Amino acid sequence: MLSRFNIDNKLLELTSFSITARQDLHQIPELSGEEYKTSAYCQNIMNECGYSITTYEGYTGFIADLIVDDSFKMVAFRADMDALEMDDLTDNEHSSKHAGRAHNCGHDVHMATLLTAAKYLSSYKDELKHNVRFIFQMAEEDMRVDGANKMVELGCMNGVNEVYALHNDAALECGFVSINNGIMSSYGSAWTLDIEGKSAHGSTPHKGLDAIREGARIIEDMDYIVAKQTNPFSPAVFVCGMFNGGTVPNAVAANVQARGTIRSMDSETDEVLRGSFESIVAQSKLRGFNTTMTYCGYPAIINHPEAYQRIVEAAGDAVPADMMNINGSPMTGSEDFSYMVNATEDKRGAFFFLGSGNKEKGICNYLHSNPYYVDEHAPLVGAQIFINIATR
Repeated sequence: MLSRFNIDNKLLELTSFSITARQDLHQIPELSGEEYKTSAYCQNIMNECGYSITTYEGYTGFIADLIVDDSFKMVAFRADMDALEMDDLTDNEHSSKHAGRAHNCGHDVHMATLLTAAKYLSSYKDELKHNVRFIFQMAEEDMRVDGANKMVELGCMNGVNEVYALHNDAALECGFVSINNGIMSSYGSAWTLDIEGKSAHGSTPHKGLDAIREGARIIEDMDYIVAKQTNPFSPAVFVCGMFNGGTVPNAVAANVQARGTIRSMDSETDEVLRGSFESIVAQSKLRGFNTTMTYCGYPAIINHPEAYQRIVEAAGDAVPADMMNINGSPMTGSEDFSYMVNATEDKRGAFFFLGSGNKEKGICNYLHSNPYYVDEHAPLVGAQIFINIATR
């Protein structure tokens, strides 16, 4: 399988290490902000490799530095550590040991990639043309828990000149690279709508304020805003994924909570969608309801032209030409890596997708699908790309 790729023989010697790291991490998935075992596992390896570790009290995220020359600029690589709240249906010897927790977004692949690249670079420091920082980030999955934004606030980007990250995708063949010179992820926010009305018996609805009816009206209004208030040439998505209210079937519901997301591909559309929340709440209050709408989200990742070119060149030396798409489509999902890119001077950073699937082995899963399998060689390809960036 790896014969198609230009992988350094010295890196191939780490194949067993890379696979073991990925499988070990797959067994101990933890939710956003709770990555205690995961962080300890990664810190232990980085300590053994001689990296200088910086931790942050009260948080699981950490950074690991390798400074080889004070005159060198610093390049950073990031991996997210958290998992998803779902059972692991892979059913093999390295399936999740934590019930209701699973790495079905493949963050174990991201960590194994960084650990493998870090182990290589610690052994061959003379090849480095940059000082390097490996960022192990908590809480990427749950927008309600501070992740990359908090790590930036704590100083993870101090002294960093450029920053890179990848996201595996098992729907793509192992080693396939997709990137573009521009936007790579959507502007996205998770919203929560709470409505308090007034309960009344179903036979006398005029004595109450129907929170369910009001919630349904608001959801319909959001669809109208997408259809009529956003630029039709700019994608916009409004989703209500949860709607809960009422206690008995024969009474007007006093309370409703709905939750969902909004996504867009430019800042103007994002402002329209988020700005609509304020008017929605104001109108609902005029109708007599006690309504609140809270939201939190991530800005889009926008690849810097020079950082984009660095990935194209680094990947081009590792991956066959027919396995690279340098004008790939952005994902409509959101990623808080954008905070790290935006924290560098001139926003010099880039993000790409790395295939982790293998059709011959029946591995072709979309992110968050269950079960979620990956080709064990994906971290080696990703590590080679990062190594190429750090050594030139």
